[in-house]
Amino acid sequence: MRRLLPPLCVLAVAVACSDYNLSGGKDVNTDPEPGAPDLVVSPLSVSAEGACPDARRDITLSNDGDADLDILAVGTTGAWVVDGLSLPLTLGPGDEEGFAVEGSGSGSLQVESTDPAEPLVTIPLEAAPDTSPEIAILAPGTNDILEPGDRRLEAQVSDAEDGSDALIVTWTSDVDGVLGSGPADAAGESVVTWPSPRTEGDHLLTATVLDSCGNSASAQTSVCQQAGYTVDELDLSSWQFEGVANWDASNNWVELTTAGPGQVGTAFATDTIVDASNVEIRFSFYIGDGSGADGISLTALDVDRMTTFLGGTGCGIGYGGGASCTVGPALPGWSIEVDTYDNGAGVEPTPNDHLAFTFDGDVDAYVAWAELPEMEDTGWHEMSVVVAAPRVTVSIDGTTYIDQDLGGDFGFDAYVGFTAGTGGETNRHLIDALTVTETVCEE
Repeated sequence: MRRLLPPLCVLAVAVACSDYNLSGGKDVNTDPEPGAPDLVVSPLSVSAEGACPDARRDITLSNDGDADLDILAVGTTGAWVVDGLSLPLTLGPGDEEGFAVEGSGSGSLQVESTDPAEPLVTIPLEAAPDTSPEIAILAPGTNDILEPGDRRLEAQVSDAEDGSDALIVTWTSDVDGVLGSGPADAAGESVVTWPSPRTEGDHLLTATVLDSCGNSASAQTSVCQQAGYTVDELDLSSWQFEGVANWDASNNWVELTTAGPGQVGTAFATDTIVDASNVEIRFSFYIGDGSGADGISLTALDVDRMTTFLGGTGCGIGYGGGASCTVGPALPGWSIEVDTYDNGAGVEPTPNDHLAFTFDGDVDAYVAWAELPEMEDTGWHEMSVVVAAPRVTVSIDGTTYIDQDLGGDFGFDAYVGFTAGTGGETNRHLIDALTVTETVCEE
């Protein structure tokens, strides 16, 4: 009885069919003797590429002769096996029998029969294994210094057998373990987000790509993570809000004061302590919507000397005290104010908006100051403060206003926070997009 042959391409695992170069046909005995059996093996060779993990090929034994054909033995060499064939087997004239060979590398199939013209038929078997994918890291670069905040991890991948979108890339750190994984797109680019916060210091990052056969390849890069945080990473329940300050959940920013008179508000991140002598702070601020008072401060509050989070109103701007224009109390540490109200000669160095650095909330003793353009009516401003004691650099909207060595005590642990105040005049004071970085990585 004739049997239907299995499908042409059958693999041992669920992947796309490999490319096969196959030849088939009769054996070398093309003119059998009358009244004799005639064995035909088809195909006469097997060549497969991308075997995953083994190639599988259907083989047919048929009797084209005039007498019964006995199959005496079927065997293989190399890393190949026969599947689906039971012996002894007799094929009548015109009958055929199907089975499969499965394996990898080089080998052969040998069929011994009662065909008088060719009692032993040998056909070559060859299957090249599935090749490993390739990967290259696009970002971050080797020896990159990473700031706080989420980070994109980018890799380029390819594979000879699989499409790029079938490849999965996994990133790991020798410090933080598995960072995330994601598929590549049709162009072979894979992007994974490494969320913040992350462990500060050196990391060896490894990107590993895996194809559908389980083969993999890896690439590595070394980076250094600065210490610090962004406002999105902080537990807002641990923030210390005083006075009228609050977290505006609808806009995701800190509101220090509304546009009302006689207000003071402060907000400090108390779940993280920073080195006040070695820190970089970036944020956005908004002052406006009122009649023109009084300003904001960025304050590094000394955690060992503090007794309150709330300083004086008016010219105290929420951090200062002990002056004729404000009762206080003054907050210990250092503060950088953006002052938008002229309290008059003898109190202010200029009637215009200005920037000033003070220690311990002493608004009568500016250590450094600089005049500013109008800060109240032009929307949001970006401010950058870099303290590498005794050097202090302060920039607003890309312009540096203070860049000098300052005398004073920077050597304390601090909470980073913001203060604002109004007096007889009004303004709304807002803070957004805070990033705090402590330098632990050297260029």
